[in-house]
Formats: sequence, structure tokens, C-alpha cells
Amino acid sequence: MFQKIKILSRKSTLSKIQAKTVGQKILSIYPNIKIDFHYIKSKADKDLNLNISQPNINGVGLFTNEVSKKISSGEFDLGIHSWKDYPIIDNESTNIRATIFREDMRDILFLKKNIGQNIKIMTSSPRRRFALENNLKKLIPINLNNISFKDLRGNIYTRINKFIHDDSAEGLVVAKAAIDRLLKNDSLDSQLVKQIHFCLKKYHVIILPLSIFPTTPAQGALGIEINKKNHKLNKILDQLNEKSVFNNVNKERKILSKYGGGCNLELGISIWQKNNKTIKSIYGRTDKGEIIKSYETIDKKNKYKEKISKKNIFPVDLSENKIFKRKQLNNNNKIELIKNSYIYVTRNNTLNSKPVFNDSNVIITSGMKSWTHAIKLGYWINATTDGLGESEIKKNCDFFNKGRTYKLTYYDKKNSSNSISTYKLINPKFPSGFQKRKFFFWMSFIAFSEAISQFPEILYKNHSCGMGNTYKKIKKLIPDPQKLTCHLSYNHWKKDILDD
Repeated sequence: MFQKIKILSRKSTLSKIQAKTVGQKILSIYPNIKIDFHYIKSKADKDLNLNISQPNINGVGLFTNEVSKKISSGEFDLGIHSWKDYPIIDNESTNIRATIFREDMRDILFLKKNIGQNIKIMTSSPRRRFALENNLKKLIPINLNNISFKDLRGNIYTRINKFIHDDSAEGLVVAKAAIDRLLKNDSLDSQLVKQIHFCLKKYHVIILPLSIFPTTPAQGALGIEINKKNHKLNKILDQLNEKSVFNNVNKERKILSKYGGGCNLELGISIWQKNNKTIKSIYGRTDKGEIIKSYETIDKKNKYKEKISKKNIFPVDLSENKIFKRKQLNNNNKIELIKNSYIYVTRNNTLNSKPVFNDSNVIITSGMKSWTHAIKLGYWINATTDGLGESEIKKNCDFFNKGRTYKLTYYDKKNSSNSISTYKLINPKFPSGFQKRKFFFWMSFIAFSEAISQFPEILYKNHSCGMGNTYKKIKKLIPDPQKLTCHLSYNHWKKDILDD
């Protein structure tokens, strides 16, 4: 067993945090091992004028090669990288052997307030530029005429500092994982943390949704590099390794390699798990000009012995899903009193009374439809749970450091004090022959609850729903768990079940 492990990383504050995080993980398993940390500058750190987004610049390994060479020579045992910076193709003598937990994959967009119809965003990433050019108009309540970009290099401190003091730029994109790690280790660089808090307080903060803004492969993950001949460390790294993260990242990198790999591609790929489902999001343009857009689960599809016809599913289409009539409720006086909290917009119609939100709140929507609806009404939205359920709020938005979560939803006498009723569901009515259907998709738990109260026999049939709370609640009532599945949306379910 090793008595001492020498860890090498880049010299930036963030790189030091990443190296120490891996070291702490090793010590949690092997407390008697001594960890020595060492730091160097990469080629990209030394030459801040190098524009790695230009096609004629080979950006492969600019942030990792110096570390890799010293791992290859045997001078150090482990190299710690932001795995997204590591070349898609491993070199001959070293490779990424393990990883640990993955931080939030998403990007953050900071936008200065009082922006006009022409904005300039600081980022050198072709992927980010392409996604913003094509999707930003869907996310902010500004009728943009033009989005331009400004190259930006340097570590996270340099980039944030340039953005704050550059009056010619209105926006900045950074990896949320970097912000999360720095805020969790705020004692290492208090000045940088002050800058981050300044941005969180002073500017519009938008966490870009993975469904339309997948990131570069491995974003948020750390790569632990080892010399291939150093077999003695394999046991330690195998115990350390987060296998699901490791496998997801390698799938992302494999997909990117099909299109040439590298940081010059305008292509994002993100893979993760929810409710034992594997979700894959791809968006961007290949170097051949092909537009790729996909948001789906990639597990084996649900196959039934019988061929399923439309007459056996509910709802056949979205119009058939209108089980209830909705009566609008106005609780704007309660909403306007909420401060320093998360406000969760569950459906489009929760905003029909046009409530006013205090600027200290963080506004989160349940999906992209409610986000785009909200901006048409003039609201600034900070994030979405992307159809994955409200449990995603605290998990991925806790860096806002808000208090309670208030949910704008339908009236239910069982609602908690954190729920604010904005409409009431009345006069439920199901279509003729409803109970004879065999396959059901539920967009809310209250619809499922009403259905089984009227037609208890359907409880033993096949049910599906979204990925969030509805799934958790239905799961508690279904006698046979094998007859409940979850999907990203009704349309994903329908395509799957009818094998369209």
C-alpha cells in the first residue's frame, strides 16, 4: 500500500480546490496515506493571448499536457484535471482512470441589467456561442435584434473581473460547477468569492437548461489521471471511482469523438440519470454543418407483448387530457409578500393573474413551456427543473442561498403552507370508455387520484408519468411497480409506447 501519493494539478484556485477534493476523498478511504499537493501552470495559463476558439489553433491538451507529461515520467502519481479539458483520445502512457462525484453540469449566464436589444456576451466557446445565438431569445423577456460575442480567456477570477469592469459587454457565460466549487471553498480565495457574490446580487442570473443547452462532455466532472504502468494505485482508484459518472462521461466523449472531438466544435452533449433512467441531451452543429438536436432517455424502450393501438391509450392527444375545468384564484397579495425565496412556477396558468415577484426571489419553472410562457408576460426566469421535478430545485440551485420554496399550484386542502393556490380544479370528467383503456399517462397526481377514485379497476393497468413528484406519489399507490414508468414528457411516452 502507498504511504504517500503525490498529486499534481494546475496552479489556479479552482484547480487547487479540485486537487484537494480528490485528496480528501482518498483520505476518507485510506486515512493513513500522506497526500502531497503540487501545482504548475499550463501552456494556456501562460499565454492568455492564445485564442483557442479559432479553427487554426489546436486546442487539444492546452490545459492538461504539462500535467500529463509529469505523470507519464513518473515524477508524480496522480494528475487532477477538469475532465472537460482532457483530450478526447488518451495518450500512450497515461489515461483517466477514475472520477468522483460530478458537480452540476450546466452553464450560468450572467446578464447586466437594463440591457437593450443588441447585446455582447463574453465567451470563447463555439458551443456556447451557437447555443446562445439560437436559444437565448426563448429565455429572456427582451426582443433581441442581435447577439454578438467577445473572446475571453483566463482563469475564473480573470474572466469575472473583466466582465464586471467591461462596459462594452452585457453577458458572461461560465460553468456552474466552477461557481459551486468556489463557493463551497470560500476561504481559499475570498476576493474571488466576493466577486461571485457581487455577480449573483447585481446581475440577472440564468442557469441554462440542459434540455436545450447541453454542455461540453465531462463538464462538472474531475478526471484523475494515472500512468498506465502504475498498477499499484489501481485498487485505490477503483474504490474511489464513481462508476455512473465515469460511464456517463465516457459515453459523452465517445459521441463527441464521432464528430471529431475538440473544443472548436459547436456541439454539446450531456448524459445523466434520474429515477433509474439515463437521459441524453445533444444540441449543436457539426463541422459539416449538420444540426443535431435530441433530448431523450436512452435506456431500452418499454416493449409490450401486444401491439398497442391508439384507442387503448389515455390521453390519445393533449386535448383529451383536459379532465378538469379550471377556476382562476387570485392570491397576488400573498405572492407579493414573499422575499428571499425560491418561487416555483408549475404551469402556465399559475401566472394568469400576473403576480409581481420581489427582486430578491429566484424564479424557477417546471419546464421549458412554462419558461417561454413566463417571458412573454415579461418575467425574468432564473432556472427550470426541465420536467424532472421540484426536488431539482435545492439540489441544483442552492448556491442562490435562499430560504423556503413556494410553489404556485392548484388548490388542494392537503397543500402545505409552502403552496400558494392560483387556480382550482373543478368538475372532473373522463371520456366515455375511459376505464377500458390499458395504458395511461398522468400529467398530475390529482388527475390520477381522481381517476382511481372513480375507476379503481384501472389501478392494475399500465401507468406512466413525468420524472418528478407525480412519479413518486403514484409509485406509493401502484400495486405492481413494474406497471409504472416515467418519461421526459407525454410526447416522449406516446412515441415510445406506440413505437412511432
